[in-house]
Parts: sequence; structure tokens; C-alpha cells
Amino acid sequence: MICLLRGRIVLLSAAAAVLISLSEPARAWNDAGHMLIARIAWLRMTPEQRTRVSDVLKHHPHYESYLTDKCPPDVPREEWAFLRAATWSDYIRPPKTLDAEKVATHERHKFHRGPWHYVNFPYRAGQAESTLPAEALPNETNILKEIETSQKVVQDLLKFDPGAVSGVSHEANRAVRVCWLFHLIGDLHQPMHTVALVDEKLFPDGDHGDQGGNLLAIRADAKAKPQRLHAYWDGILGYDSRFSSVCDLAELLLRDPTLAPDKLQELAPHKTPRDWAAESFAAAKVHAYQDGKFPRVPYADFDAKKVDADAVPAVSTIDGANSHTLARRRVAIAGNRLAETLKSVLGR
Repeated sequence: MICLLRGRIVLLSAAAAVLISLSEPARAWNDAGHMLIARIAWLRMTPEQRTRVSDVLKHHPHYESYLTDKCPPDVPREEWAFLRAATWSDYIRPPKTLDAEKVATHERHKFHRGPWHYVNFPYRAGQAESTLPAEALPNETNILKEIETSQKVVQDLLKFDPGAVSGVSHEANRAVRVCWLFHLIGDLHQPMHTVALVDEKLFPDGDHGDQGGNLLAIRADAKAKPQRLHAYWDGILGYDSRFSSVCDLAELLLRDPTLAPDKLQELAPHKTPRDWAAESFAAAKVHAYQDGKFPRVPYADFDAKKVDADAVPAVSTIDGANSHTLARRRVAIAGNRLAETLKSVLGR
């Protein structure tokens, strides 16, 4: 009964999801999505493997203040910390009003690394090619580089971590990098974190196109309010991040025969983060941009009232259902890959 009820909550109408998402900053999945991925990973690991991860996380600078904070009374602290590790990288985001100098010394926000969350491979509307371009648009770093670096840091294969916060111990930095692995593997499976629509007419001044859908407007259905395309994908699986709700949805996905590991055909041949990015890029091309057929309206035009809400393109019922199915598959794949990554860097 509870699972059925929560299943309905997860499958809220797209219009209701939009109303919630309007107050949320654009992120790759939301807390519920990231915790869902972590929960699937937890269930794919043995007690010994979980303990190894937990022992590392206990050295995290925010272990008490965030990872184990607000732990439900009936949930083991280690299990709660495991799920919260997946959302820590969003927790440390600074407010836009905080200047760079204060961010650099802030106990919480100094760990923030914005460019780590994504990679922008260029896509042009209508292009036939679905394979990942050879090069991403230029940036100081990207999610692919940081997943690789995080793995090496956790395995003690790097003497120096260029992304480490000054004054943080080696053990604490390993825990920080483990949290980044949780989050970035989740991010990489959100299609909009691998792509940028390049359109010189719409975005003549930007070198990263629509910034992963952040600059395009969309409505989740014909009755919904406009939101950013990126935000639509962040919240497509719902917003309920309570432990019980995350567990119920994880159980629902794990009982789905189409999402069993042997049915996730991507798992066996695609072993590297670049492979995973290629999957997300192709998914964005087909589902988010609809092979270039989905009308493109800059969110700034709607925000400035140059375009009425009714002129913002709406997702059809069929396309919305297909996108929801794809998102469920992406988080199931991400959960399995997170588990395997943690096993590979911390021991099986």
C-alpha cells in the first residue's frame, strides 16, 4: 500500500513537478535523484564493501554537520551518510550573492567546484550524428577529468590533488573525493550534463551554447508553467528525498524486470566515463532536443516577458512518458556503476 502510494507521488503530473521546481536551482538530478542512485548502489554492495566506504566517509570534514545530520531515528548513521554523500556536492554550492573571496574561505562553500559537475559536448540542432564528438567545448576541467582524478586520489595513486582544499588532511580529502565520485557519476547519467546546444543565432555571445539546457525554456505539459530545460530533467523523477520514499522508489526500480542488471545492455560494453557520457549525449539529442525538432525558446525571453508562457514549447504526453522511462533507466544504470566504481577503488 505504501509503495503504491509513493509510486503515485513519484509519478506526479509533470505540471505539479514544475511548480515545485521553479524555486530550485538547476542541478543534475535533485537530492531525491542522487539519493536514489546511492540507494541502488548500497543494495548492490556487500556489508563488507559498505563498511569500507563508511570508514572513509567518517573522515569527511562535514561528516557530523552534514553527512550524518538529521539522520532518521530508525536508520543506521552509516547508511544515512552513504545516501547523503551523493548530495554533498550540491550542499556546498555557494549563493550567487557571496563573493569569490568569501567563498574561498567559507567552511562549507570553499569545497565547491562548479565546472566539475558537467562536460559540454557540442550538439547542433538537426545533426544526424549521435556519437560523442571527439572534443568537448573548452573549459578549465570537466566531469570526465574529475571522475578520473577522484578515482586516483581515493586509490592513493596521486601524490598531489590539484582540487584539494588547503589545510584539509589526506584522509579528509579522500573522503571528499569519495563524495565527488557519488555525485559526479550520478551527474554524468543526467543527459543534460554532457551536452550544449550550439546555436549562434540564439546564443551569439556564449561559447557554451545553451549551457546544458539552462538557457532554454520548456513546459512539462500544456498546462504547466515554463521552466528551464535543464531543471525539467533534474526533477523528472520527483522531489521526495525522505529516506523512506527514496527506499520505496529504489525497491520499485529494482523490482522492475526491465531494469535488472542483465537487461541493462549498456553495463557490459560501456566501462569508462567517456562511454557513459556518450550514452547521455545520445539521450539528450533524441529525448531532450528531439533530434532538433523541439522548438527553441530562450528562457531569458520568457523571463523578460518578450515571450508569453503559452508560446513556450510544451512536452507531449508521449514524449513526457518516454523521458520518464529513460530517466528511470539512467538512474538504475548509474546506481550499478556507482557500486562497481566504489568496489574498484576501495576493494571488493
